[in-house]
Amino acid sequence: MIDRVRRYLVGRRKIDLRSAFDSNDVKDALDSQVRLITGKVPPEVMAKVLKIRQIILGILPRSGNLPPGSPQLFVIERTATDYLPTSLQAYLNLPRAYATQHPVQDGKTAKEVLLDQLTLLETKMNEVADDVHRNDSDRLLAHGRFLEERFGRGPGPRSDPAHTIG
Repeated sequence: MIDRVRRYLVGRRKIDLRSAFDSNDVKDALDSQVRLITGKVPPEVMAKVLKIRQIILGILPRSGNLPPGSPQLFVIERTATDYLPTSLQAYLNLPRAYATQHPVQDGKTAKEVLLDQLTLLETKMNEVADDVHRNDSDRLLAHGRFLEERFGRGPGPRSDPAHTIG
């Protein structure tokens, strides 16, 4: 078991928090976790991990709209490269029967504790996704206000001061 933990720790990449956010690193970390757990965790755990992965992958194309060093970028990266892998590895280190049958905290099995942790990560990733989409919709609304100021409301042509002759 110690060798397994050592191999896991050696295989993990250190993250330089001063470096720029790299969406490819995040995607690679998520893909690695899915490969690691495939066939080794109960279906409901796999479903949660895939849902978290889906949420994060949905955020990545818009991540460039977040300022460098933003809390959202930090939590996305840490979820993919640390929080999720740590939860999953701690669960995988337990014997299957123990993980699914033996209460470990407040009457919950390790599987139930893991599902609670995954639910927490999923909730946080949904919050980050909402923040990213809110930024996009704020830009849309701001542009709409600009257009209304520029061209006015309602039917009929409006004069454009840039094209007014006189």
